[in-house]
Amino acid sequence: MIQISDSHNDFMTKLTSKEKSDYLLNCKKMGVKIISCAIFTSNLKLCIDDLYNFKNEIVNLKNKYKDIFLLFSIEDIGFIHEEDIDKFIKLRPISCTLTWNFDNHLAGGALGKNGITKLGKKIISDLEKNDIFIDTAHLNKKSFWEFSKITTKPIYNSHSNLYNLKRNKRNLTDKQIEKIVSTNGYLGLTLYDKFIGKIGNVNAKTIAYQFDYLIKKFGYKNFGLGTDFYGIDVENLPNDIKTYEDIKKIVIELKKLGYDETVIEHIIYKNYKNFLEKNRLIHFDINYK
Repeated sequence: MIQISDSHNDFMTKLTSKEKSDYLLNCKKMGVKIISCAIFTSNLKLCIDDLYNFKNEIVNLKNKYKDIFLLFSIEDIGFIHEEDIDKFIKLRPISCTLTWNFDNHLAGGALGKNGITKLGKKIISDLEKNDIFIDTAHLNKKSFWEFSKITTKPIYNSHSNLYNLKRNKRNLTDKQIEKIVSTNGYLGLTLYDKFIGKIGNVNAKTIAYQFDYLIKKFGYKNFGLGTDFYGIDVENLPNDIKTYEDIKKIVIELKKLGYDETVIEHIIYKNYKNFLEKNRLIHFDINYK
C-alpha cells in the first residue's frame, strides 16, 4: 500500500463529528499518513475562539487516530487585527494564508490587485518569529513577490497549480515555482479541474503530467499533493480521482512516464513529510504549546 501525505484538506469544516471519525478511519485504511486540516474561515465567518474549538477537535481526533498525523492550518486570516496577534499566535497553527481570493487588509488575493499592507508585513514577521508559516496559496503575484522579499522561511504553498499549463489567476508561474524551489520550499498540487485542464477531461494522467512538468524543470524534491478535498465540489475533481484510494491511479500514470518508486514515494508522501520535519512544523504541532 502506498503512503500518502496531503498539505491541504478541508474536511474539518465540511463534515459532522461522526462523519469525521468515519472519514479518518477510511483514510487510515487507504494509507494516508499526514493531513494538513485546513480551517477555511471566509464562508463561515469564524473568529479566533471558533478556531480554538477546531484545534481541540483536531487534537482529540489525532489522539484517536494515532496512525494519521493531523496538522492544524488556517485558510484566510483576514479576520485578524493587530490586537488579535498574540491570541492568534497561541493557537499554534502550522501555517495560514493571509487571504483567500480577494484583497483584504493584509494582502492581495488571487483575484485582487493589492500588495501586502503594513499590517500584513507586521503579522508575517510576528508569525514567522513564532515558527508559524505563511501559506502563499491564494496570494496574487504582486503579494507573492513582495512576500518573497521579506520572508525568513522557505516559501510554502499548500495548494496551487501551474500557470504555464493552465492560465488561471490562482496558478503559479514558472518564476514563482523557481523561487519556491530556490528556498527549499514546498508546493502541493490541487486536484481542482478548473486549475488543471479542460473541465470534464481532467484525470489521473493529467495530474501525472503536472508532476512530470515540475520534475523535468525543477527536480522532484519540492512537490507533493495538496488535494483540496472537501474544498472542491466532487464534480470538479478529476474524473477518476474522488478519494485517497484513487491516488494509486496517479502512481500508475507516473510509472508509465518512467518514474521509479523512489521519486513517486517522494511525490506522494515523503516530500511533504520532509518539509515538515526540516522546518520543525511537526514538532510544534505535536506539543501544541
